Amino acid sequence: MAATNVKAGHGTGTQAAGARELVAIAELADILRQLGADALDAVDAADARIGVMPFLDGLKHVSQHIQRMQPLDADGRERAARHYFAGVFAGACGDDSAIAYGVSGSLSQEPGAVSDAAARCFARLARIGRRHGRVFAARRGARVLA
Repeated sequence: MAATNVKAGHGTGTQAAGARELVAIAELADILRQLGADALDAVDAADARIGVMPFLDGLKHVSQHIQRMQPLDADGRERAARHYFAGVFAGACGDDSAIAYGVSGSLSQEPGAVSDAAARCFARLARIGRRHGRVFAARRGARVLA
């Protein structure tokens, strides 16, 4: 699990220590690793690790993409990662799932205005996350009920 430096207050700008890892992406990676570990009970360990590795590699690419987004500062990049996170859950669990609804609802209630460019980045990342969540659910065989 990634170590984090947490600051209190609005726009915490929480960043994982060391590699400038986005917290929301690190949490999603932890969830994937846990799903892979849970699969160890049913199948061979090597198969379980191989099953989640493409998704973990994909998260690295998404994180790098978010880090390079120009209209975003550190808080904006973390916020963008949370939109991607929400999109993944909506795609994997369905838009009506409690988790997807809760995450997207909390994002919509975050205080602070964002620029039009940042809002477009957030929307695009949520769409990408939704697509990635659907792919994950399809490869797992069914939507994850949450």
